[in-house]
Amino acid sequence: MERNELIKCLALFLFSTAFLYGVGETYDVSWLQFHFFGQYNEEGFYFNFSSLIPILGGILIVALYETMIKRLI
Repeated sequence: MERNELIKCLALFLFSTAFLYGVGETYDVSWLQFHFFGQYNEEGFYFNFSSLIPILGGILIVALYETMIKRLI
């Protein structure tokens, strides 16, 4: 993969992921919002994060771009 193609794919992934997280925050869609919960107590450190669906959506959009849309261009 050429360097320009790598930059295009990375930019498309970042834009689509940020867009999906932005839609989740704007319209209060819980499964599109990023939630990070962290606790520190005597037993140790516990963390949990949820809603990785926008990240998977970004990967899917890049995969669709690589397989289908590049052939049409």
